[in-house]
Amino acid sequence: MAEIAVVDFACLQSRRIDECESLEVNNLVDQVYQAFTTVGFLYIKNHGIPNDKVLHLFNVAKRFFLLPSKEKEKFSAVLTKDNNYHGWLAPGRQIVDPNELYELKEAYHIVEPYNENVSWPMDGSGGEFQEIVKDFYERCENLSHAILQLISYGLNIQDKNFFTKAHGKLSARTNNTSMRLLYYPFNDDLKSGDVRLGSHTDYGTITLLFQDQVGGLEVYSQNNGFVSAKPIEGAVLVNIGDLLQRWTNDKLMSTKHRVVVPDEEIKRLCSRQSIAFFVFPDNSTVIKCFDGSSNYAEVTAKDYLNKKLSETLVY
Repeated sequence: MAEIAVVDFACLQSRRIDECESLEVNNLVDQVYQAFTTVGFLYIKNHGIPNDKVLHLFNVAKRFFLLPSKEKEKFSAVLTKDNNYHGWLAPGRQIVDPNELYELKEAYHIVEPYNENVSWPMDGSGGEFQEIVKDFYERCENLSHAILQLISYGLNIQDKNFFTKAHGKLSARTNNTSMRLLYYPFNDDLKSGDVRLGSHTDYGTITLLFQDQVGGLEVYSQNNGFVSAKPIEGAVLVNIGDLLQRWTNDKLMSTKHRVVVPDEEIKRLCSRQSIAFFVFPDNSTVIKCFDGSSNYAEVTAKDYLNKKLSETLVY
């Protein structure tokens, strides 16, 4: 497995891709395309989302996760009227790897961040949970559109806005993009290598992952098995999802990954947090191979997600 590349997005700060120098754009496109056609993962630094915003959301989320279960149950994940899941997923509620009997995590799953018809917890520091989430969600949305446009350039698609148009507004009811606040609690029985989140691929187009410094994420390599994807402070880790692999007929790779308890004792004795932003095309978008092949059956983004959730959510 090639090393996961670190790509610098500094040239895109406050600028659109078409406003940058052509050499800067070409370098970015080459690095992004190379990473996504080999490893399926890359780190992005200078991505425009301040690290203090990431740390603030981690703190807000942790205050929620440390509440008694009876309090968190008031916000248990439910289906919205648009058939999306929103709310707290208790430990064991979702198991992404059928080979695992239990996964050591809990999560707060967010769709439609502007939806006022679902319950939102209040942040104990005096801020409002929903408002903090909305701000972060919008920043992730902007970064995602920039990455999608670079992918269009790398694939040499004639319409460089193809992906951004297919992904419309990521916070709309007609789109299943979601943000998930993840918490991996510590307990005395944990041993180095224990699985916290089972082996899986992501379901959508791309995923943005913000990690704390505890680590434990591993990415699968055909030659070396699972290898560590160590957190880099201030960087976001981006990976390809299943729908983009289908769309590109395997040109871009949706790579298996998992989370395990780290080897280092000081980290093994810690809880772990991350924020995942799962980017999906608009619900009615039909995913079919660009090259006209039939290696993958046509499927809408919504139908594919529903199928995957039906296989992993435990009721």
